[in-house]
Amino acid sequence: MEAQLDPIFQAAVDSKKTPGVAAVALDATGKVLFSKGYGHTLIDPESPAVTVDSPLRIFSCTKLLTTIAALQLVEQGKLDIMTNVEEYLPEISKIQLLRGFNEDGSPDLAAPTKKPTILNLMTHTSGFSYDFFDKKTKQYRKAMGQPSTFEGPHNGMEQYTTPFVLEPGSGYIYGVSTDWLGFVIQKVSGLPLATYIEQNILMPLDMKNSGVDMSHENWEKFMVIHAKDPAGNLAALPPMMFKNSDLIGGGGYLFTTANDYSQLLLTVLNGGTHPLTKVVLLQEGTVKNFLFTDMIPTVGCSPKGIGEVTVATPMASREGTILPGVEKGHSCGLLLANSPVPNGRSKGSGSWAGLSNSYYWIDPAAGKLGLIVNAVIPWMDKDLLHLADALERAVYDKPAAKEVGEPGSNFSGGNYKIDV
Repeated sequence: MEAQLDPIFQAAVDSKKTPGVAAVALDATGKVLFSKGYGHTLIDPESPAVTVDSPLRIFSCTKLLTTIAALQLVEQGKLDIMTNVEEYLPEISKIQLLRGFNEDGSPDLAAPTKKPTILNLMTHTSGFSYDFFDKKTKQYRKAMGQPSTFEGPHNGMEQYTTPFVLEPGSGYIYGVSTDWLGFVIQKVSGLPLATYIEQNILMPLDMKNSGVDMSHENWEKFMVIHAKDPAGNLAALPPMMFKNSDLIGGGGYLFTTANDYSQLLLTVLNGGTHPLTKVVLLQEGTVKNFLFTDMIPTVGCSPKGIGEVTVATPMASREGTILPGVEKGHSCGLLLANSPVPNGRSKGSGSWAGLSNSYYWIDPAAGKLGLIVNAVIPWMDKDLLHLADALERAVYDKPAAKEVGEPGSNFSGGNYKIDV
């Protein structure tokens, strides 16, 4: 596998497509299929080398841990996924539906006709969006005099209290739903979210290099986030840029390493029990019925939009499609492949990603998992999608693609878009 991947990954580093990248692939027994880092923590070649133990902020890969935490509470009988969120967090009842904008530019708001459930939060069918993906939400921020996510810090709940852009339960739209799920976990468990996850996920799995923020301890080893401009030039960003709120939601706070995170994925791959340490995070039935079962039919809405990435802030993301041509659904926490992927994962596999171009998949049918981490924005960068695609193809003994978007690729798009 190294013979196939080494030239692809090293070329990406040498041509400064990414400062550094690490990837891990395992089978269900925990056997290492691939584990290697390339490049450096900064674009400066004198900076430390990237390894699978280099810490980085993994953004929305955090969502899997938040989902697992919620499912632990479901197993304990403390949380019901069909219950309205307001039963746990009454303040969500104040959120309105954004129908559009009036002639004077003010938001046209109305009370939603339905109330979001815990299941809606877990499947991104609550109606919440992100302002950097959704133009209406970004326009709302501007109309209300609020900074967008990439423009500056927010106070308290401001980052998470934008209006619904869809009626709850009426469709899929990716957004702050998992952040709200984190607040539910705090309320139900009586613990701060980060504390709950540390005690019930990180510590049991011995994920010692994972937590809220380790940059003060490991700065010399940290994979620093870089921004890529339209010309492809990389520039390091200050670490405080992503401290947008004094509250921690469940959507993207985690710092971890490729090695640590792979152990979480390995546990999920094995039905909630780590195959080597025998640590149990979830019961096998919970993993099967909630993480690897398509819940969109239960919600009763269309799967339209799942895997489709739109852009409102070019610095944050590029447009593209995850698993083009593949039937997709969504479980309580994972994008599901409802049909086989031509050059990779099996039908029934689950996956997701993080804003700085980290991507993972879990394939129970084949007994394999893969993870690739970068520290580069915008998300869905074409050069880095190519690396993610290359890793998956190699794991399944498929030849590497020549470019992203060719027939059979796991991603399409990734082009810079400025007319937003």
